[in-house]
Amino acid sequence: MYDVIIIGAGLGGMVASIEAAKGGLKALLLEKNDRPGKKILVSGGGQCNISNAGSIDHFLRSYHEKEKFVGKSIRKYSPDLLKKWFEDIDVSLEARDDLKIFPKTGRASGIVNALLKQIEQNKVEMQLRSSVQHIKKEHNQFLVRTGTQHFLGRNLIIATGGKSYPALGTSGDGYRLASALGHSLTELRPALAAIEVRSHCLMELAGVSFKKAIVEHWRNEKKTGTYKGDLLITHDGLSGPVILNHSRYFEEGDILKLNLLSIQTDIYERKLLESTSKAGKKTVKNIVAEDDLPNRLIERIFLMAGISMQQKCAELTKEQRKKLVQLLTSFPLTISAVKGFDEAMVTAGGVSTNEVNGNTMESKLVSGLYFVGEVLDVDGITGGFNLQFSFSSGMAAAKAIKKSSQ
Repeated sequence: MYDVIIIGAGLGGMVASIEAAKGGLKALLLEKNDRPGKKILVSGGGQCNISNAGSIDHFLRSYHEKEKFVGKSIRKYSPDLLKKWFEDIDVSLEARDDLKIFPKTGRASGIVNALLKQIEQNKVEMQLRSSVQHIKKEHNQFLVRTGTQHFLGRNLIIATGGKSYPALGTSGDGYRLASALGHSLTELRPALAAIEVRSHCLMELAGVSFKKAIVEHWRNEKKTGTYKGDLLITHDGLSGPVILNHSRYFEEGDILKLNLLSIQTDIYERKLLESTSKAGKKTVKNIVAEDDLPNRLIERIFLMAGISMQQKCAELTKEQRKKLVQLLTSFPLTISAVKGFDEAMVTAGGVSTNEVNGNTMESKLVSGLYFVGEVLDVDGITGGFNLQFSFSSGMAAAKAIKKSSQ
């Protein structure tokens, strides 16, 4: 009989197991993979962007409509507390210029190794290659069955992650287990995913990026959102934070209008008219190049606008100027697909937060059942927000179980 059984050895599951064991509880950590922390090891390009040093208000706004729910655990188990917690186990963290927090070594393996050392020191029992097949609650205890073994626990934490990166073992097991225990799921969608576009006329510009581009999102001839951030052109579509952070809202057939200059269309049109009127002998290309646009992009835009690279400003027609402005400030691309779970960084949707206490992560339907991290209907933007929520929710669950066991 265990005081708590934790399913899933990601960040949230490992932190919860360590904190439970520190509180004197007998903890069992079950992991289906042959090693723990696989997703941690690939996060942040292998450097593990574990949190963010932005203000708490900015932090909570980074979880879309879940600000109120995540705030309950993150305000208590904050980025500052995360930093101190890891420093106490000999992992130094630092905030970079973009406010993302990483281990000073720049290696995700340091995070995983420190967690494993704590698991060992605090006598958490961990079993790898243990895929949970069935859970049942009876007589105020949970019966957990893997392929070959049965375990009994007074409390149960599901910390299995979502469906993204199935190659790392996150195949959605937690959703099946939650449903079997009576919980409802919201729609599951890939999030933090790149997109593919139809008739990709910018394909030859793959690798070109734009700082603080503005992207308008259109559906059925209605604008549904305007987003700002760094944009990257890929061989089959678009990526970069401005795309990744809002991909959860995109659907096939939606139109994205790209403003590559971060200048309002009417303002840029007046600016271009004024500049070309004053410099009749200059080439249009020289005027446009003043905005630090890549030469490859200018060539492509000019070709589409019917403007020669040698064309003088005095020769620029009104129609050409308007077409040029439209392409630079409202370049339309139609989404053919949002990348799937194989490539998405996180999952949008999951166990309904309406059925979970945000302060303790305990189920409102089944006493003693807790949910941690991405298995919940919570997803944040890029920048360390998803790992921070895994940490905060893991801490909240462990502390609540410790308190209820006293």
